[in-house]
Order: sequence, then C-alpha cells, then structure tokens
Amino acid sequence: MNTQETIALFDRYVICNYTRYPVSLVRGEGSYIWDAEGKRYLDFFPGWGCGLHGHCPPYIVKAVQEQLEKLIHIPNTWYNELQGRWAQMLSERSFGGQAFFCNSGAEANE
Repeated sequence: MNTQETIALFDRYVICNYTRYPVSLVRGEGSYIWDAEGKRYLDFFPGWGCGLHGHCPPYIVKAVQEQLEKLIHIPNTWYNELQGRWAQMLSERSFGGQAFFCNSGAEANE
C-alpha cells in the first residue's frame, strides 16, 4: 500500500487526534526509517522514550522473540518472576520502596 492509499484509509476509518506527517512508515533499522515508497529518513524522534535504542536493535528483537515463545501477556492478577525481579531492580537502584506497574497514566492517577 502506498502513502496516499494509507492516508485515505486513515481519513475514512481513524479518528484524527494528532496532526500527522504525510508519510507512511513501513520499516525501521537503527536510526533510520523508510516510507512506503522506499525513501529513507534519519529518525530523530525517540518515540516518547520507547525508541531510545533505535529501530529493531537485534538484541531487543531477540529478547522479545524469546519471551513471545514463552508467554505473551500476564495480567497483574497473576505472579511472575520477571515482574518481581524488575520491581526489585527498580527499588534497589532508586527509591527503595515498592513498584506499581500499569499500562497508562489513568491507573497512575486512580
């Protein structure tokens, strides 16, 4: 699908809550992204903090693939070792208290 077709799809089916750049991104590698027409861009946007390591770094892709082969999602109504270890690491390296994991700002304010 080219950029104009993607924009038309969004115009018809997606509520516009952000002003969007007229570019349809299809791939990323390191500090670069490519649009639907194959044009390469240097990406200076860190993705609100989730893209600080660049696009598709091999060590992150490998870790995600390994996790997906075990479990995709565990709700907070169950225990799991990795979440406990993550909370321990955060506590020991920062405030020394307990962690509260949530997926949006709504839970943080409730």
